[in-house]
Order: sequence, then C-alpha cells, then structure tokens
Amino acid sequence: MLLVGSSVGVISPIMPFVATKLQLSSSQYGIVVSSFALSKMLGNVPSAILVERHGRKPYLVHSLWLVGFGVMGLGLSNDWIQLSACRMTIGLGVAALTTASTLTVADVSTPLSRASTFSPVMSAFAAGTALGPALGGILCDEYGIRDTFLMVGASYGVLALWNNVSLKETGKNEWWESGDGLPWREEEEDKLNGTGRAVKSSKKEVTTTISQAVKNTTQEWSNLMKDPKVSPIVVMNGFYLCAISGTQMTLLPLLLTGGGGATAGAAGAATGMALTATAMGQIYMWMSAVQVIGNPAAGRFADRKGKETAIIAGGVLTSAAMATVPVICAYGLMVGDFVALDVNDVNWPLLAATLGVWSLGSTLLATSHVSDKCERCSEGV
Repeated sequence: MLLVGSSVGVISPIMPFVATKLQLSSSQYGIVVSSFALSKMLGNVPSAILVERHGRKPYLVHSLWLVGFGVMGLGLSNDWIQLSACRMTIGLGVAALTTASTLTVADVSTPLSRASTFSPVMSAFAAGTALGPALGGILCDEYGIRDTFLMVGASYGVLALWNNVSLKETGKNEWWESGDGLPWREEEEDKLNGTGRAVKSSKKEVTTTISQAVKNTTQEWSNLMKDPKVSPIVVMNGFYLCAISGTQMTLLPLLLTGGGGATAGAAGAATGMALTATAMGQIYMWMSAVQVIGNPAAGRFADRKGKETAIIAGGVLTSAAMATVPVICAYGLMVGDFVALDVNDVNWPLLAATLGVWSLGSTLLATSHVSDKCERCSEGV
C-alpha cells in the first residue's frame, strides 16, 4: 500500500500541467477531474459483488493492471475526452483495488483486532500519498509529463506482478457455487432474526447479482436519508465533497500553475503562479503530511468534544482557508483587463499555513460522524 499510495501521489502535481499542455479550459479540466470520481462511484457496488464471487487476489492483481494502463494512457492523451476516458479507467481500477484490499484485511482480522490491522495498511497508503507528490514533481521536471506517466503506469504493472507472486487468496468461498447468496446478506439475516424483527428468509431473494445489489443499495440509501439524524450529515458531506472537488482538485492546481485555458492575459501576463512541477509537488506533499499527522488528533478531538463540534470546526477551518487562498495569492488584483500576479509577491509562509489549515479542516470533516447515529450500525449490521 505504501507503493500504491506513492504512485497515486506522483500523479497529483502533474495533472494541471497536462491541462496547460493540452490548453484545456477550466470546464474541461473539471470534467477530467470528475470523471475519476464518477467511475469509482459506479464501480464500487459491482466490485463488491465480483470480489466476493471470484475472490480477493484476482482483483488485487488485475485492478493494478487496469490502473496502470489508465495512467499510461494519460501520458499519451491528446484531448480532454481521452483524458476523461483514462481517468474513468483508473477509477474503475481503484474501486476494485480498494474493495479487494479492504476485504482482504477483514478476512485476516477479527472484530477485536480489525482497527489495529487496518491501521498499518491505511498509514502506509497515507505515507505514500504524502511522499508521492514531491517525487512526481521532480520526475516531471526531469523527464517530462509523458515519460513520468509511463513510468508510473509501469510501476503499477510491477506491483501487479508482485501481488500475483506474493499474495495468497484469503476469501475464496464455496458459497457462490452452492447458490446460497452473498455471505454478508446471510449474516445480516441472522442478526436481524436475533432481534426478533421480521426478515425475508428465502434464499432466492438474497442478493447474488450486480443489478440486485445496486437495487438493494439504493433502497438502503433511501432509508438512511429518511433518518433525521443521518440525512443532515449526508447533505453536509455532499456539499463538502462538491466544494473540495471544485476548489482543491480543480481551481487550486490551476491557480498555482496558470493552467485552465487562462495562461496569459491580454498583455501576456500570467494569470496563475506558474509554479514548477517540483514546487507543486512540495505543496501537495505539505497538505498530505498535515492530514497524516493530524488524523490521530482529529479523531481524539471528535471523540472528546463531540461529532457536531468537530463538524463545525472542520467546516469553519476549511471554508475560511478556501476564501483566503486567492487573497493571499493576490489573485484579485486587477490591472487593466487582465490579472497581474507576481510569484515573488506571494507570502509563502502565510500560504503554507493557510493550506495547512485547509488540510486540517478536511481531516476533521473526514472523521466518521455517522456510525454512532445509525441504530443498525450499533447492532453490527
């Protein structure tokens, strides 16, 4: 997971330079960014069914090949449509990889040891995403955009080969061939039966297909949204993710690099900060490092002060930082009919502190706020 996280982090500081190279508009770059999340969201439920059907190991191997081909395609793309297709390919691979990794750890752990078993895995991934941006920036400045993507894509292929040789199957079950349905549905029925609730016990109704799984998931989402304790948090999280994808994933990179189809004003002045890939990597590394270091403290703060307090604090910190970044960058100083921005005039310590506050607020909001609100979660369902 350390190597996977590093490979993911390597890509982050390079994408805005792709937008500049292909002369993408801000809207086109936004579509490219969103395509990854869309395909990952659509691929989550099918991945869960397929991983249970065929086992964990095939998707710990094949998903890396899929991600690798997608990353290599980014380096060979010539327009935003090709970029979006490659990003969607990566999203599907990440959905399968995340599902297989999570279930593998669940297979080799017990309910009492699950948190301690997951912790090293997630810490390794977080450390990789923190180190990856700096490496990606250096590689981009040294070898160029295309060769960097090709090297990162090849690294996923190496990881796939390593997983194929070193990993053992942990979840290959016999229940699928017997037609008994998915194991988590049977566990759910057993637990609900223990509570005395009415449960449909016909095995024909147990989820065994992707279409049925999507239908059941949609129904569960609908039921959750009817819960007055859960729905406000879901709505808040939706607005937060919308804001973070529009700012941190789209506008901030374009501001720092001068991309998005606005690389020069009417008099030839740069409308962005025109940072190098190495400098971009350092900024992303700083933000990731704050999240890694701040995660334990954010969790303790949420447990001690309450989830509502953590939500408010995280929202205030994140929104304040979002509004402050363009002011610090002097992006709003209009000179004639174009924006004049001198990188040397930027207060870098203040910008770093603001981005650190941004990451800290995101860390607070990323803390789980729903588990103790859902009655069925407390029952282990």
